[in-house]
Amino acid sequence: MLGLEDFVDDKPWVPKGTEFVALRIENQIQGVELRRLTTNADGRGDLTVLMSDRLGETYRTPHVYLVTAAARSIRAWVYHKRQSDRLAYTNGRLRIVLYDLRPESPTYQALNVIEAGTENKVLLTIPPFVVHAVQNLGDNDAIFVNMPSRAYDPANPDKSRVAVDHPGIPYRFE
Repeated sequence: MLGLEDFVDDKPWVPKGTEFVALRIENQIQGVELRRLTTNADGRGDLTVLMSDRLGETYRTPHVYLVTAAARSIRAWVYHKRQSDRLAYTNGRLRIVLYDLRPESPTYQALNVIEAGTENKVLLTIPPFVVHAVQNLGDNDAIFVNMPSRAYDPANPDKSRVAVDHPGIPYRFE
């Protein structure tokens, strides 16, 4: 008969490389955070930690959801008033475009373009009032995870949208 005493505790492990290394891009929008995600693999497959409170109190996760982006699709344009999006890109080939519409921001009207996915696994934090879009550049569905700083409230959604081709955003998807 199998009992709990038959199991062996895992040994402590040290991640390969440094976890959650902060990355910077040119003209990075104020408040946007970009962190490298580290994948640990063995013969069974791999494991990528998407978020951890080891990063600090602000990385607590009240809500988590998985998003599938259809091949060659564009999910654009949105912003949030009360939450930060914290998006983990680990699968596929995605282009994320950010546009700062906060008049008081030192990076007002800055545009950031980030490519992420299987070859560039990152955790991207987008603060409130920064407009964003995601384009799947691949021929297959891509998957990413959002862990926003606030739980979604269906009675009071925190999402504002404009059309993908809105002339007020200086970016055109190919």
